[in-house]
Amino acid sequence: MHLSQQPSCIYTRMKIYLSRYIYSRCFLLLTSYFLLLSSYSPAQEIPIGTWRMHISYNSIRSIALDDQYVYGAAVNGIMMLDRSDKSISTFSKLNGLSGTAITYIQYDPVTEKLLIAYGDGKIDVIKDHVVTSLDPLKNTSITGTKSINHIAIHNGLAYLSSDFGVLVLDLARSEIKETWRDLGASGETLKIIASTFKGDSIFLATQKGVLAGDLQDNLLDFNNYKRFDAGIFSGAIQSIAVLNDIVYAAINASGLYSYSSGSWVLQSYFNGSTFQFLNASANNLLVGVDAKLWKVSATNVLTQVTDTRIQDPLFAIEENGKLWIGDDVNGLLSDASGAFTSYISNGPTQSSAFRLKYNDGVVRSVAGGYTSAFVKLNNAGLIDEFTNGSWSARATTATDITDIALNAQTGSLYAASFGWGVEEQKKDGSAIVYDQTNSTLVNLNPPGKFVNVTAVESSTDGLWVANYGTLNSLHLLGDDNTWQSFPAQNIPGRYPVDIAVDQSGYVWMITNPTQGGGIYVYDKTSGGYEYITDQSGSGGLPSKNVRSIAVDRDGLVWVGTDIGVAYFFGPSDDAVKPIYDSRFLLRDDKVTAIAVDGGNRKWMGTERGVWLLNPTGEALIYNFTAENS
Repeated sequence: MHLSQQPSCIYTRMKIYLSRYIYSRCFLLLTSYFLLLSSYSPAQEIPIGTWRMHISYNSIRSIALDDQYVYGAAVNGIMMLDRSDKSISTFSKLNGLSGTAITYIQYDPVTEKLLIAYGDGKIDVIKDHVVTSLDPLKNTSITGTKSINHIAIHNGLAYLSSDFGVLVLDLARSEIKETWRDLGASGETLKIIASTFKGDSIFLATQKGVLAGDLQDNLLDFNNYKRFDAGIFSGAIQSIAVLNDIVYAAINASGLYSYSSGSWVLQSYFNGSTFQFLNASANNLLVGVDAKLWKVSATNVLTQVTDTRIQDPLFAIEENGKLWIGDDVNGLLSDASGAFTSYISNGPTQSSAFRLKYNDGVVRSVAGGYTSAFVKLNNAGLIDEFTNGSWSARATTATDITDIALNAQTGSLYAASFGWGVEEQKKDGSAIVYDQTNSTLVNLNPPGKFVNVTAVESSTDGLWVANYGTLNSLHLLGDDNTWQSFPAQNIPGRYPVDIAVDQSGYVWMITNPTQGGGIYVYDKTSGGYEYITDQSGSGGLPSKNVRSIAVDRDGLVWVGTDIGVAYFFGPSDDAVKPIYDSRFLLRDDKVTAIAVDGGNRKWMGTERGVWLLNPTGEALIYNFTAENS
């Protein structure tokens, strides 16, 4: 059935912020280009052509201490808390950091160096606020993952546990002294999770038991280790530490084991638990387990550390009887000044951006609500808002927020939830949740459990709502607060993951590639629909795996797929594939985001960076990558 042709109207909503959509999530990064091109002016603090990073410090995964600063590592930056005045400064890629995804930090008081390890195998060394970057694996033959998981310092050397072995760093020279690779029982690659020391021996927690080696031996040779890899120790060791000359090893779903007289003994506490970390101080073993923090004294006295701010401890370190805690929700916590206090540098609360929207001077970010297999994530129901140069968080009553839309006339903000329907937050502060009890929205099987909404979009007709996995997958909330629902006429149309409304009022829905893919387009006026595929005469998409969509200032609908970009004059036409550099535009790229700026230029997010193209997509203006931005 073909859609009726409707006269064009002025498209007033401008998409100018990029995020990765639906199937892969990225860390939030904004530039002054986007702000300026959207006519955003309040608190503009950076010049044209420069970058600003918006990093979340609500989740601190590692902590290090020196005499002046407490360092807290988030996934994309380092927060430095000045002990004297409690002021906060940060390190990021903008001022020297080099790697991707910080995994661990450690401070050496002898050389006064802060070490930063990354998921891509890089290492940064900071001394006197100067960053020296090392890439010891750049020219190696390692083909698997290179993540550095832990750093331990002993006698002037830093031992970096990694997915392929151990890097031994000479701290005085800031250079790699040795690389212990292929430490498996037969010389195969063995993931090293953490290390600790007892006398002249190093103990390694691995993906297959514990290894112990004499530091005087040649530990490049996998034969020179004592192995504890039988029985319960045949699997992964989550963490390892030494307290009072006793080695402790944590094994998920089993418990905490101690080693002191040649054998391992299961302790009577934490049986069947899931461990986050072990870390030993002079007097206590700190244990992060099942989202709680415990102290185990040298005399085996067990004490839980409690406070309302301790929500999900990822790391803890003790200094003179006081604690510094890295929490997954409340950032850097400490009782050093008495009661526990939270320290967080201003930024979004969540370290990943599933969708970004810009309305009326405010950038809003949500973290999403489902995996690539459409399983709920149980993410906090927060909407991060950037306005007047700073971030704040807006709470909702739902979880797993997938999208937001603003009604410009009423001022109501709508939040879509994967599981809870749609929440309307009105300008007067009141709120209402729409689900199967008070709207046309449909709950997914089993009945009464979930109302999965993947996208919302404001239009002149009202609020369009994508209700995932149901026969009536498209709904409309009118400005008069009445609901309508529209059944999908084919199976792919039941699985919408994003919505765009063009200048003629057609509703374009990206559908889940695993359920058929393509684009389902609905015309409210005629009740007609089009199903756009990769077949000539039926849309001619570059691929049915569609990842992004945007309507430009001329009314063209731009679509990003797994193998390039196309645009449509209308839903009954075949796609036009722009030609750039003598081939179809971005034909080898998965295009995860498209935005249109005030000059009708096209910003396209891919797994190889961000591309800025002219209005027709046939001339490149910039290609921003990890190397040049």
